[in-house]
Amino acid sequence: MNAGKLFRFFKKGAKAAGKYKGKKGAEAVRWPGGTRIGVFGHANTGKTVFFTVLNEECKISKNLQISVTDAATANEFLTNYRNIWGLGVSTDGGTVVDIRGEKKFPNPTAGEKVLRFNAIIDRKKKIPVVGLDYNGRAVSIATQESSAETIADFMSGCDGILFFYDSKLLGAEVRSQARVASFINMLERLAPLRSRLPVPVALVITKADVLPGFAGDDQVRLIAPEDEYLTSEDYDLFLEKVLTDDKLAANPHWSGSIRNVLVRLKDFLTVVLRRTLDFQIFFISSTGQAPEKIGTDVDRSIYTPPPKMQPIGVKEPMYWLLNSIIRNKRISRMRRLARLVTAASIIWVILFSIPFLIHFKMLYPRPAEVEESIKAAHGGSLIEATKTERDRIMGAYDDYEQASITRWFFKSFLVPADDIASIYREDNLQNALRDLNENIRVFAATVTDQTMWPRMSLTDTLPALDTDHMKLVDVFTKYHRGDTASALYAKAGHALDYWKLFILGVSHRDDARTWGDIQTQVKQDSARYWETWTREEKRLAQALASVKVKQAEQKAIAEVTGSLTDIFASINENKNPDYRLDQVLDTLRAIKDKVDAESARKISTYIREAGKWQNIREYKYTVESMPAEWHLHISVAGKDKSPVWTKGEQINLIPGRQEKIIWKAGDVIHIAIDSSHASSSDETWGEKPRSKKILRGDFSIFEMEGDLVFDDIGSKKVSIRFVPALEEGIPELK
Repeated sequence: MNAGKLFRFFKKGAKAAGKYKGKKGAEAVRWPGGTRIGVFGHANTGKTVFFTVLNEECKISKNLQISVTDAATANEFLTNYRNIWGLGVSTDGGTVVDIRGEKKFPNPTAGEKVLRFNAIIDRKKKIPVVGLDYNGRAVSIATQESSAETIADFMSGCDGILFFYDSKLLGAEVRSQARVASFINMLERLAPLRSRLPVPVALVITKADVLPGFAGDDQVRLIAPEDEYLTSEDYDLFLEKVLTDDKLAANPHWSGSIRNVLVRLKDFLTVVLRRTLDFQIFFISSTGQAPEKIGTDVDRSIYTPPPKMQPIGVKEPMYWLLNSIIRNKRISRMRRLARLVTAASIIWVILFSIPFLIHFKMLYPRPAEVEESIKAAHGGSLIEATKTERDRIMGAYDDYEQASITRWFFKSFLVPADDIASIYREDNLQNALRDLNENIRVFAATVTDQTMWPRMSLTDTLPALDTDHMKLVDVFTKYHRGDTASALYAKAGHALDYWKLFILGVSHRDDARTWGDIQTQVKQDSARYWETWTREEKRLAQALASVKVKQAEQKAIAEVTGSLTDIFASINENKNPDYRLDQVLDTLRAIKDKVDAESARKISTYIREAGKWQNIREYKYTVESMPAEWHLHISVAGKDKSPVWTKGEQINLIPGRQEKIIWKAGDVIHIAIDSSHASSSDETWGEKPRSKKILRGDFSIFEMEGDLVFDDIGSKKVSIRFVPALEEGIPELK
């Protein structure tokens, strides 16, 4: 029978063990309260010795301490301790003293023994722990002990579990595969296969002192904390990455032992990996050296403890497991909170959505439906609608405005609703048309008399409107609402369009080309709408078509503008910040008053944007590269002032991280570079650096962007990039 057939046999045994319920009493087991730690191991894997040695080791530990909380546990630990360390008791002369006796490992545990103690993590966090010691035969899939279901019940409710594997079984394939099958069976009880394991799990290889290459504490934890992401990989990739680690590869004997363990436990690891990030592998020895074999018993050898007990790594699995449990509980609390927040959010969304549903499905469409029905009855227009029909429309809008949901939740809809209703509150549509035509007449008069035009300064991009101008816009906007097919809506729309063209022309009042485009548009509209326009609309079109631009003045301006094109191009092509942001400004100020309004506006904008560099501003940058094990200190000081260095602050190479600097034109930038190898007492925070650069000049910040080379320390280079790039902030003349 080969190994594959044997493993399939044990898998069947695992399923049978999963179905076995054992003999239960009248009541289920009531386990003590506390954090339940499961140590799952077969006979002779060292569970009892582990708990005993752990208790002793934690008496002198800083990061993990144990305080026994009940007499039964204390007695169990004390009895086992005396056996392992060879201590007896003498009462001669009425005095009780310890004497040296025969050293021996505890006998196989009979029944189940609940262990209770407090674990103190890093002298801060105290955790009540409940453990269980038992005869390992009960978890074997080859036997069906009466206590198997009790042990399984304890393990199933654990907050974390340690799977103990006896390293002496690596050469016994059949027994090893049997234990792997038992491990997998317990994992299935913890969580169905392929689902996420709900608790942290660790594989503890006991008696590691027999493994070739095992030398001590540095080899206890297989996966370094920074490499725990490896547990998210599948088995083959996990094996490859573990075995190619530089530290492991440097010790071929130890690397071979690791490979042997991982290959032997492949089926167990395949199930665990990618199901949890809370997984670790430990190699421990409760004795520190191989004990002496003194005999054999049924299914096991009998050993005596070594002369000197030197436990290795016994605390590490428990310390890791308790910290993982603490982290899991925090995450669970956050998840519960997240679920509560999600539920509250869903309830809030539902409650908040109800007003929206009522509003947009019932209230909001109603006035429009009334309008559309009346408009349809009159061939798509409301001009001939009767007063009663208009009253119906106004009533629909009034009902909408008076609805509680509208007033409580949709106040912003009240104003447009009232504006629409106000249109229908007019005596009739003719009154509205007469009012619109009167304002169009005023508009035409404004266009005809250029003294009534909005005023435009050289620094403005849009003309300033006075009260009369804004009144015209308000009237046109008011009537450009409601029924989009009505004559009132169309005429108000034409008026608004012509107002926009008029403002464009005022903004370029001396530009013949702009006015030519406006007048072309007016002529096209006249050819299309002349027959339907009112007298006022025709007068407005004629006024716009009659605007004259002084051609001689326009020609002179065009000549100056033509020369400006070359000037602007030469300025934009010069990449020197001193020239673009300072030297050229006097030249631009001198020619600003000699050019047309548009060019003057461009020059004013350029001067204003360039002036911002003179002000104190914050700039953001990232350090893209820096020599390994080096860091920077940066200080900005005014001219002839000494830099001020901030203690405790330094700039390290952190990809993507943004730093900031406060700078204005003329400030001097001091950049100091130091080695991170210096001790904390030697750190001067920029006062006495290994090297330093001082960036001077009115626009020294531009020297900071790019590569900075420190020649006096081996041409070490630092690359800095501003976000956004400084060059993007230099204005252009367009």
